[in-house]
Amino acid sequence: MPALTRLRTPEGMRWVAAGLLVVVAFTLPPLAGLLETILPDTISANFTLILGTSALVLALWSVSYNLMLGYTGMVSFAHAAYYGIGAYTVALLYQDLHWSVLPGLVLSPLVAGLVGLVTGFISLRAVRLYFSLLTLAISQVCFVIAFEWYSFTGGDNGIHGISPPDFLLNPTVQYYFVGAVVSVCLLTMFLLVRSPFGAALLAIRENRLRAAAVGLNVKRYELAVFTVSAAFAGVAGALFAIYDLQAFPQLMYWTESAHPVVMTLLGGSGTFLGPALGAAVYTGLQNSIGRTFPAQFDIVLGAIVLGVVLVAPGGLGSALDGIRRLAARRSGSRGPAKQDSEGDALVRIDVSKILAIRPAKSQAERSSGGTLLRVEGLSKRFGGLKAVDGVSLDVLEGRRHAVIGPNGAGKSTLFNLLTGQIRPDAGKVVFGGVDITGRRPHQLSRFGIGRAFQITNIFPKLTVLQNLQYSMLAHRGDTVRPFGIADRRYRDEAMQLLEAVGLGPAFALQAGLLSHGDQRALELAISLALGTRLLLLDEPTAGMSPYETKRAMELVNGVVAQQGLTLLFCEHDMDIVFGIADVVTVMHQGRVLAEGTPEAIRSNPEVQRIYLGDVELDAPQTEAGARA
Repeated sequence: MPALTRLRTPEGMRWVAAGLLVVVAFTLPPLAGLLETILPDTISANFTLILGTSALVLALWSVSYNLMLGYTGMVSFAHAAYYGIGAYTVALLYQDLHWSVLPGLVLSPLVAGLVGLVTGFISLRAVRLYFSLLTLAISQVCFVIAFEWYSFTGGDNGIHGISPPDFLLNPTVQYYFVGAVVSVCLLTMFLLVRSPFGAALLAIRENRLRAAAVGLNVKRYELAVFTVSAAFAGVAGALFAIYDLQAFPQLMYWTESAHPVVMTLLGGSGTFLGPALGAAVYTGLQNSIGRTFPAQFDIVLGAIVLGVVLVAPGGLGSALDGIRRLAARRSGSRGPAKQDSEGDALVRIDVSKILAIRPAKSQAERSSGGTLLRVEGLSKRFGGLKAVDGVSLDVLEGRRHAVIGPNGAGKSTLFNLLTGQIRPDAGKVVFGGVDITGRRPHQLSRFGIGRAFQITNIFPKLTVLQNLQYSMLAHRGDTVRPFGIADRRYRDEAMQLLEAVGLGPAFALQAGLLSHGDQRALELAISLALGTRLLLLDEPTAGMSPYETKRAMELVNGVVAQQGLTLLFCEHDMDIVFGIADVVTVMHQGRVLAEGTPEAIRSNPEVQRIYLGDVELDAPQTEAGARA
C-alpha cells in the first residue's frame, strides 16, 4: 500500500494525530518562551510549563485508566485511590525516612500495584454495576484512612513542603523530566495493548462469554489489567507529588475518580492517546473556565462532555474518522458497509481448502467407537424449577448426536452444564475419560470442546481476521505474553481458514457487520482453529433463511465427516435432525424421554404425542410439519 494511501486510512490518520500531539508536547517549552516574548503581559512561560506538566501527569493517569475502560470494558471508580497512593508513597518516604523523591517515584508503581491487586481481587468477585460500586467503596475507604490517620498521613492537612532535587527546581527541566517518565510509561502501555496480552483484553471487552469459550480465564486477565492500571496510576500520583510538592486526602475522594473517566470520554476511549488528548483539553478548560467561573466549572465541563459524547460518541479522538467519512461522502466514495447479500460466505465455502489445512482423518482415526462424552445423572435446579433432572447419555466418538424436545425441555441448560457456563447440582460429566464436571469454559476449550451458541457469539467490533487470530492466541496460551504484536501472529493460518469458509474477502471488515449466515461460518472457523474434538451446536440454524440453513448444515456435515469430529447439536428443524443425526435424544421437562436412531424416534408413539405431533411416517414432511 502506498504511503499516501496508508495515511488516509483511520489507523494512518491516528498515527499522524499522535505524532502531532508528541511534537506539540516536546516543543512546548520553546513555544512558551516565544509566546512570553511576544505577549509579556499576558502569558507567563513558567505558568505555561506548569500547566503542561499537569497535563502530562493527567494524560498518564487517564491513559492508565483507559486500560480498564477502553481496552477491557471495566468501569472502575477507584482510580483516584491509586493516584493518591502514588502521591503518598513519595510524601511519606520523604517525610518519615527523609528519602529523595526519586526512590518514592520508583516504588510508587509497586505500592499502588500491590494495593490494586488486593482491592481488585475483592472487587472482581462482583460483576457489572456491583463491581463499579465496590470500587467506589474502595476509593472511599482509602480516603477515610488518609483523612483520619493523623500520625501517619497528616490527616486532613496532608503532607506538604516536599523538596525535589535541585535540578527539578527549573520548570523546563521539571517539564522534560516528567515528560520522559510519562513517555516511558505510555510506550510500555502501548506495547502492552498491542501484544497478545492486549489482544486478550480486547476479546474480553467485546464478548466475555466467547472469550472464555476460546480459552481465556476472564477473571485473571481482568485482575491483571486492574493491577497494571493501578500501578501506572501510582506513577502519575508520584509525579503529581513531585511537581506540586504535596499529598493530601482529597486526591482519593470519590469525586476525583470521575476525572479520568471524563478525560477518557472527552478524548475517546477507542484510541490509545485519546485520553491524553482529553487530558490536554481538560487542563485548558480548567485553566480558562475554571479560573473565570470556578463555581460553575463542573456544570460547564459536564455540558461539554455531554455534547462531545452526543456529537462524536468516540470522543475527540474519533473526530478524524468523522472528517474522513465526510470527505469520502463528498467525493462520492463509500466505506465498508454492512453485508446484505444472503449467505455470501456460505456460497464460497470450500471444504477441500479446509481439508488442506486440517487433513481428513483415516477411518480408524475418525471413530474409535468408544464413548467420548458421558453424562451421568446430571441435574440443575433454579429455585423450584428442575431445568435438568437426572439426565444421562453417551456420545460416541465420531457420531452426530442430536438433542431435541419442546421449548422448556432443558436442552440449552444441558448445553450450558456441559460447557461450564453453569455448575450442576448433581451428576457427572466425563470427556475422553477425564471428569470435567464443573470445569470452567476456558478449561474445557483446552480439552477440545467447541461451542456455537444459540445466539451468534463472536467479537463484533474486532475484524473478521482478528476474531480468528485472537481465538488462536487464547487457545494456544500466547495471551500471557506482554510483548510482540498480536496482529502479526497466526495471520497466514487464519487467512487460510477464512478463505476456506468463504470469508477471505471480508477479513478486514468488523465481524458485527457480517450477515447472520456469515457470522455462523465465522463461528465454525473459530471451532476449527481451536482444534475442536467435540463440537456443540445450540440451534445452529436459528434465524437463518432456508438457503442459509441448507448451506450451513452441508458445511457442518461435510467437515464433521471428513475431520472425524463428534457433533452434539440441539435443533428444532426435524428435516435437519433426521437428515444428519446418527443418534437422537428426546428431552421433556428436564428428563430424557427417549433415545435411539432417527427411525426409532420418528416411530416412537410417546415422542409423537409430546413433540412431533401427528406425523405421517411414510409421507414426506413439510417444513411446517417438521418444525416444532
